[in-house]
Amino acid sequence: MLYGDHAVLAYALRAVASLLARGEHVVFIDSANAFNPFLISEVATGWDRRPEELLDRIHVSRTVTVHQLEALISEGVPEALTTYASRVLVASGFLDNLYDEDVELREAWRVFRKATAHLRALADAGVLVLVVCPAPAARLRDRDGLLDALITEADKVIRLETSTLYLEKSVRAAGTFSRSGARVRSIRRR
Repeated sequence: MLYGDHAVLAYALRAVASLLARGEHVVFIDSANAFNPFLISEVATGWDRRPEELLDRIHVSRTVTVHQLEALISEGVPEALTTYASRVLVASGFLDNLYDEDVELREAWRVFRKATAHLRALADAGVLVLVVCPAPAARLRDRDGLLDALITEADKVIRLETSTLYLEKSVRAAGTFSRSGARVRSIRRR
């Protein structure tokens, strides 16, 4: 899991670009409406690759509602992973639809639990699952627990704060977690 300021979306896309450059196909759920093909093209060009080479390997689906997110994760993603022979799933802006104030809190939690159970099952089956959560544009106090619950569910948690990544939690041994807050490294944006 990668979360923090809005720049996490660009950091995640750069990480995805490196997987694409190695020939991986990536299934990408874009609930933040932040997928930027120009960023992928820029990275490809910087590596002397044709942008199409990388863009042809990323398979993007957007969600606008919690019910689209629920259906995509529970039904669409397993099919897409098989269709594209992918071992990588990115859920960008995973909490964005759940922060919608028009969605009742109880419904948001129901979808959250179902979606995270499916993501856990995929991860346990060997799929690399990256959940990306930028800070919400508007905070809803009754939804603050969603991020905490997601952090609890994640195997590894990295927080981005002012261009510095912090490893907050990683799996040490089977079922044993560490919350360290250790600084991973400072990254400067170009």
